[in-house]
This record gives sequence, C-alpha cells and structure tokens, in this order.
Amino acid sequence: MDDASKAGLFANEMTVDIVCSVYNGERFLPELLASIGGQTVSDWTLWVCDDHSTDTSATLLRQAAAADHRVRVLESASANLGATASFGRLLSNVPANSPYVMFADQDDVWQPNKIERTLAAMRTAESRESEETPVLVHTDLTVVDEQLRMIHPSFWEFAGIDRDGTTLRRIIVRNVATGAATMINRPLRELADPIPPDAVLHDWWCACVAAAFGRIVSVREPTISYRQHGGNVVGAREWGISMRSLPRAMFRALENTSTVRRGIERTAAQARAFLARYEHRLSDEDRRFLSDYGAIPERGFWRRKRDLLRLRMLPEYGMLRRLGILLRG
Repeated sequence: MDDASKAGLFANEMTVDIVCSVYNGERFLPELLASIGGQTVSDWTLWVCDDHSTDTSATLLRQAAAADHRVRVLESASANLGATASFGRLLSNVPANSPYVMFADQDDVWQPNKIERTLAAMRTAESRESEETPVLVHTDLTVVDEQLRMIHPSFWEFAGIDRDGTTLRRIIVRNVATGAATMINRPLRELADPIPPDAVLHDWWCACVAAAFGRIVSVREPTISYRQHGGNVVGAREWGISMRSLPRAMFRALENTSTVRRGIERTAAQARAFLARYEHRLSDEDRRFLSDYGAIPERGFWRRKRDLLRLRMLPEYGMLRRLGILLRG
C-alpha cells in the first residue's frame, strides 16, 4: 500500500486497543513492546497487566508506561489468575467505546504492518455487514524458535489449521483463531464479555461467539513471529506426519488418557457455558449440538465413544488422531 492510499484508509482512524497479560515474560517482553512501538499505525493503546510474575516483568511494564503514554498498566489482581481470566479482566477494562481490540502475547514479535493489515481486513468485512455484526479477523503466523529463526513460514500449514472451518460446531471442537493474531470489533467484544470461567481460552471463546453470531475473517499473510521456546501456554504443534516424525505423532495420538480426557472435559465445559449464556439466540440445531457435546464427559463408555465419533471428529483429523481420541477419550 502506497503512502497516499494509507493516508486515505486511516484518515478517520480510531484507536486500536491492545491487551496483553504478562507472566514471567522478562526474556522476550522488550522485543514485543518494541515491535508494537514500531507499527505503521501509531494510534493504539496497549493495556498490560502483570499476573504476579516472579521476575522483573512488572518493572519492565512500568518502565514502558513511563516511556510511552500509549502504554497503560492495569493494577494486578489479588492473586495469579492464569492466562484466560487475566486476559478476560483486561478485556473488561478496555474503554466501552473502543471500536477494536487486539490480543498480544508476551513472547511474540509483531510485523510492522500487523495493525495496518488486520485493521484493513476488519474494515472491509464491516463494510459488507450491518454495523452490529460481530467480526473477528485473524491472520496467519510465522513459526520461529527462541532466536526468531524460522521453523515454518505458515502456522496454519504447520499445525494443520483449516482457516475456513468456522462453523460453531467446528470451532467448539478446535479453535482456528490464534489470540495473538486476532482483532475483534466492538459488537463482538460486547457480546463475548465477560469471558466465563469455563472458557478454554479468551480467544477461543471470542471465536465461538463470532462463529455463532457473526463472521470470522482470515488473512493469509503472517503478521507475527510466533516464538516457540518450551514455555508457551499453548504453542505450535506440527500436524503433518513424515517418517521422521511418525514415532512422535504416534505418541501424541496415543498419549495418556488423563491428557486426552482433560481436553475433552475443558471443551465440553466451554460448550455448556456457551449454551447457558446464549441459548435464546441459538438455532435448534446448535442447541442440540452444544447440549450433546457438553454431556460427553458424563456419558457411559459406549455412548461416550459414539458421541466422540459423531461430535468431535473433524475432517482434517488423520487416522492416528482419530484413534487416539476414540481409545483415550
């Protein structure tokens, strides 16, 4: 985009609010803050909160706020909240009139045009919808190691993400929108807030709301370096299988029962929470799906296996993945 076009697009630009919960992020936090500071769109406000770190993260945030008036530090909660609740708290504290909110993770690096590119896609999507339509825009990510050396140019390809799989039924099972690559508009924020305790992750909850009541828009261009360092809350897991990775893939597919069932229980709890909040807005088909999916952990052995086959298997799941879910779920 040339300078003249950019000036026209953002002539009436409104502040983009960014929320970032930090926990023991001193190693990588300065690079994130620098990359946000270097954005081609400068009209942003970064809301940060330290979730009771034991390192120097809180000091780094205070220093950043002192150096840049666009950085606002929210007072920490009385105890460590964890990522989902901490991001939810930040989201609830964003000014009510904020038109757009983005999520940031402490260990990533933003490409200079991340806000510009995402905002352009958001405004294009909004121009095609009513002003009350909830919209979520997410982009691809470049997977990198601790030193920002490339592992894979596309997180979607690396992790087997079907960016077009955006029905509520599919999003309940597997989120396609990575929080650090996501922007939501005000109608979506108002409908999704507050993030409930049973949400698996803040971004996953927002994606469910957008899938049910609005639009999810994907941008193929990576706008972020998604750093993998062994301490990621979620992280990138390679989806494809080669002869080299086959033993690891088999182990993941057949990993211990408690790990698999915990994943099923968390997504089932999120489905129940979603149904409880939005039941009156949902179609009969979606209500039945959420009710059935939310009940999977309580089913008897054979009914649980049948419902796993019926409700949890996605087209992109390979044989090993399906087998792991069926045997361990």
